[in-house]
Amino acid sequence: MSEKPNKKNAIGFPPPLLGEAPFRLPVLAETADWLALEKPAGVGTRAYPWDTEPDMDAALNTQLQAGKPELLRREATFFGSVYYLDPAISGVSVFAKNRDALTDLRNRFGSGECRFRFQLVTAAQPGIEPSLHADAPLLLHNVKPKMIPSTAKGKKAFTDFKRIAESSKGWALWEATTDFFRPHQVRAHAAVLEIPVLGDALYDGPEAPTQRELHPKKQRAGVNLPSFQGIALHLAEVQLIPGDADATILCQPPKHLRLLLRRMGLDT
Repeated sequence: MSEKPNKKNAIGFPPPLLGEAPFRLPVLAETADWLALEKPAGVGTRAYPWDTEPDMDAALNTQLQAGKPELLRREATFFGSVYYLDPAISGVSVFAKNRDALTDLRNRFGSGECRFRFQLVTAAQPGIEPSLHADAPLLLHNVKPKMIPSTAKGKKAFTDFKRIAESSKGWALWEATTDFFRPHQVRAHAAVLEIPVLGDALYDGPEAPTQRELHPKKQRAGVNLPSFQGIALHLAEVQLIPGDADATILCQPPKHLRLLLRRMGLDT
């Protein structure tokens, strides 16, 4: 059985492990072989050539080697991220607790045996179908830290999108699902389908509305400031073994994203 999250079940990361601020990240689920943490935006899961942000692999292993009690009691010999989740995205991050488990879980991921469900906010697009499929092969841009579609040299990638809410304020909430994802896949495929993610300037996503645009009748300080910072993309569910409830991990959007959805009239 996986261990379900509670308010006290979390792992601390003092600075500078994940940056200048301290973090205490909730444990979403846990077994003898793996640990799932709620990753905030602004940190990576593991080192990647594009990224300058600190990564959770290094932070976990540094503390394990230093004998941190809340890691030692988990009987891990090593922590390794099962998949790469880029720093801009919040949500479920899974770490194997030993090298044999890491090999097994990464093989599952690479073979398309897992399932992933993302949530994203976009500008509403009149006339666009509520269900979309993207299959554009993706290629690393030769200069910019991004992926571009390329039928000639790109690697296979598939993402299904489903619109689950749309508001009168001009915004839409989508779900994106895939059984394997490459770096920036959801962001790049959303842009290909002309529904780029809110705040994603790298893929020409719309800017976040101001507080005044969402609540034109309110008069208070800060109404001209953006209502959201970052990219409105969140990994909400991971199924390491589809159909196995104990291997299904859920993660609510972070508080600031939930607040944005409420203000946009997209909370479901």
